[in-house]
Amino acid sequence: MIQRIQSIYMFLAAICFAALWFPSMILLKTENPGDAYFSDAIFYANESMLIMIGSGVSALMALISIFLYKERGMQIILAAVSSLMHMLFCIGACFWSVFKYQKLAEFIPANGMYFSMAGIVLVWLAVRAIRRDQDLVKSMDRLR
Repeated sequence: MIQRIQSIYMFLAAICFAALWFPSMILLKTENPGDAYFSDAIFYANESMLIMIGSGVSALMALISIFLYKERGMQIILAAVSSLMHMLFCIGACFWSVFKYQKLAEFIPANGMYFSMAGIVLVWLAVRAIRRDQDLVKSMDRLR
């Protein structure tokens, strides 16, 4: 439902997750150039198909969960899975590539990583608001 705050949180989270699809979205920077992904000392989100698929599916799941407002339990599950999938595929793939190419000491997070973290926090806020809604409905049922 659009007038609920969790819908706004989920929509903003979907935008943050989908922002990784922009060609200029930088996830990581390193101080010195290296091999493969870090040949120009910058790791773009579109350099990894795993990150692109993970962010796309996460954004789609966040958008779908907006329209599940009648089934709050399913909405919570879908939002949590969206957030976990984003953490696993996007942030996990970034750290895996940093460890693989031994660039941990030179790792500098960029705007793509901040968008990912903001999306995860927004999903967490949405789940909190959904649970509050669920508790309110349960308390109203007790009053009847």
